[in-house]
Amino acid sequence: MANSNGDEPGNLSRAMWVFLVYMLVGPFFSGLAVAAALIVGPAIGMQLWLPNPLPEVGPSAISAFVWAAIPSALAAIIVVPRVIMTGRFGWIEAAVAGVIGFATVAIVTGTPDRSMLPGLSFVAGLISAGVHRAMEASKIIRGGKPS
Repeated sequence: MANSNGDEPGNLSRAMWVFLVYMLVGPFFSGLAVAAALIVGPAIGMQLWLPNPLPEVGPSAISAFVWAAIPSALAAIIVVPRVIMTGRFGWIEAAVAGVIGFATVAIVTGTPDRSMLPGLSFVAGLISAGVHRAMEASKIIRGGKPS
């Protein structure tokens, strides 16, 4: 459904795409973050934050991708009303949605270790802000300052 602005999509179309992108790109970025942590982490002194012995990179990244689907859906549900109203949302809203989505699922399921919850919640916020930036760059959501 297009607006009277020519080819620009309506806010309902944007909201649908926001949900779909969160469901695909959010888990992809999560799997990528896990793979990067397992590959680069030991070289930069992250041993205290990583399991010992280190798990295999591929299965761990795939597990993160699959597990991240529900937190990504929650993050999308949090920002979709804003997209429906204005056609955009800010990176801070995205980060907060990512933290809330991740922390909610992590607390309910008991995964991961509780001591890692703050750090991983922060990473989830960064991932969600990255998803926001990807949507802004691809013009799924409007750029600029939210009103």
